[in-house]
Amino acid sequence: MIAAFFTFAYGETIPVFDYLKDRKLAKYFSRETAAAIVCLGRLLEDVAIPSGIPVYYATGITEHEDYGLPGIVRNSTDSTGRFSTELFIRKGFAEVPPITQFKLLCNMPLCFISLNYGLTGDNAVIYSAASALLCQALSAPIEFPILLGAGKSHADGSVETGFAVASKDEISSSQFLSSSVEAVEIFRDWM
Repeated sequence: MIAAFFTFAYGETIPVFDYLKDRKLAKYFSRETAAAIVCLGRLLEDVAIPSGIPVYYATGITEHEDYGLPGIVRNSTDSTGRFSTELFIRKGFAEVPPITQFKLLCNMPLCFISLNYGLTGDNAVIYSAASALLCQALSAPIEFPILLGAGKSHADGSVETGFAVASKDEISSSQFLSSSVEAVEIFRDWM
């Protein structure tokens, strides 16, 4: 198995432009997406992978980036302090710039790494659990190699991400196969 794992502290510049084929795409990136581009780019410095490799990515619960949510809440709350669907439709949703919507979607890290690195194989985004990521990888349509990844934005503003090229044998022997911890924990362990 070949793996890479990186943590970027709050305020630390993520060197995403060093790895992008189309620099204009960066405006759509959350910090997790930018970290995923960099982490996979660094992994690919050590290993060549086929474009048809299956890619499975788990995204953790985003704890830090608010994406303008306070403004949405403020403009979607009625005079009694309750959420109003009508206000959300009329005013709240208008608070979200269209470009931010790309940052909110949990499949964006996988989408952008696939675009950037020309990955065309089977892929899936899994929300959070390590066991779900590994079980999905074990159902891959090929035996080897399989590209696994995970990322998470933390409450302190840091972001971490990991990737590994692994075989089904390596995956099936992982202690995380029956674990409910967030998938990013796998990559901390594998490093």
